[in-house]
Amino acid sequence: MNKLSNHQLFTLMFIFEIGSTTIFALGIGAKQDAWIVILLALVIGLIFMWIYTELQKSFPDKNYIGIAKLILGNKIGTIVVFMYMFNLLWHCARNTREFSELLLMTLFPTTPMYIILMLFIGVSIHILIKGIEVLARLSEVIFYAIIISMIVIYFLIYISGKLDFSNLLPILGEGGKPVLKELPTIIVFPFGEVFVFSMYWNMVYEKEQLRKTGVKVIFYSGVLLCMSVIIDICALGAEYTEIATIPLVETIKLINIEGVISNIDAIGVIMMFLGGFFKMTIYLNAINTIFTGIFRIKNVNLSLLCMGIFLLFFSILFEPNYAYHKWMVNYDSPYYAIIYTNIIPLILLLILFIKKKRIEF
Repeated sequence: MNKLSNHQLFTLMFIFEIGSTTIFALGIGAKQDAWIVILLALVIGLIFMWIYTELQKSFPDKNYIGIAKLILGNKIGTIVVFMYMFNLLWHCARNTREFSELLLMTLFPTTPMYIILMLFIGVSIHILIKGIEVLARLSEVIFYAIIISMIVIYFLIYISGKLDFSNLLPILGEGGKPVLKELPTIIVFPFGEVFVFSMYWNMVYEKEQLRKTGVKVIFYSGVLLCMSVIIDICALGAEYTEIATIPLVETIKLINIEGVISNIDAIGVIMMFLGGFFKMTIYLNAINTIFTGIFRIKNVNLSLLCMGIFLLFFSILFEPNYAYHKWMVNYDSPYYAIIYTNIIPLILLLILFIKKKRIEF
């Protein structure tokens, strides 16, 4: 089952966008101006969504493998896509590891990490064997659960009287340099990461609605993430938000309504876990699709199982601890991932335009 409705695509993309971003306070290196970083990245993300969908519009029935080969030629296109697969594998492993760390730190402190990873990856493989449409249908249910949970959490934080909006001042107190310094990271994470759906857009029924769906995802998820970082800063202060292990969980812990409603941070953890699960699963399926497509492997499920086993060991071995994980995100997004999520798609579109002009003349 490999067909998606536009609503299913929207819910998949939206959950993917907010999946692991709620763990971090995005742009917090700019202190109280982190929300400005997100809004600027949101605008740039909309521009790149136009670039992504323009490529897809030219080849509506092709995924990224086919598009790259048609534009660059079979050999160069295969190399570019193959390198992109390693980029996806890197981020998939990081995503898998960070949510395992999240569960260890909050809900299951005595559980061995490999047990959590095995369950995490095992459930993902089981769903993908059933077909991407099963994951899409599940996303339609989880989407509303996540949205309602976040609205309720934000409302409870507000009526708890824990928000101090003066923490957002002064606006641009240190000028625009801290904002611009943080911007490349947020352009990639999360907005540039949505390019992974170039492996899924050819599955959509109503392809003429693709750009509209993508723009809505970028806009709504960006606004939600902006609200999230504003609430974190107002509740915790910019300084503590920057050093907090999981700012959103720390914010939720402040909720206390007359001693009746309190200690509901588990809800936030479950919400983040669900987002992370979808993000990892979408990455894993894209990786396997590229791998089987390039090497023309017919047994897709066996390849998926092998990829899951590799991901299990890679997730355990490639990072020593969570502190290293948080440190690394400042380098792999602006200096490495941006090549595959932003620069190469732009180059592909420019080459495509040049080829079209040559044909016209």
